[in-house]
Amino acid sequence: MKREETDWKNYDASIRRVEILEQRQYDEDSKAEKWLLTISSGSFGLSFTFIDQIVEIKYASNYEFLVTSWSCFTFIIILGIIGFIISSFSHSSLAKEENDNLALKYNGEETNYKKRSLYFSPNAILQYISILLLISGLAFLMLFIAINLIK
Repeated sequence: MKREETDWKNYDASIRRVEILEQRQYDEDSKAEKWLLTISSGSFGLSFTFIDQIVEIKYASNYEFLVTSWSCFTFIIILGIIGFIISSFSHSSLAKEENDNLALKYNGEETNYKKRSLYFSPNAILQYISILLLISGLAFLMLFIAINLIK
């Protein structure tokens, strides 16, 4: 086997490994987005529905903690929707770019592949913000409950 053929086989194997890793990253990002939306929606819904059974609202104080908690959960839901929209647009543009590059390669022209960072994509940043908001929202909710249960 010629060295050039071996180089191309190694290159093809590397490309396949990168594609597998990118697919795994996409799958994990999708799971994380769904998980964050489920937890924040559930926390918002359950606290909104059952807060009166835990703390008597007419005697409660420090409402700002409860409102801040609900605001955090609401922002997570909004960020999740924005993340889904960004993901949809980025995947369609990536598919178009891949199609264009295949056409260029087929015609023997130079392709214009762009290196992408998986860890600092807009969706990854939205997920980091959502995780911080989830922790903050749960902390504010627990703080509201604790303050009013001690009274």
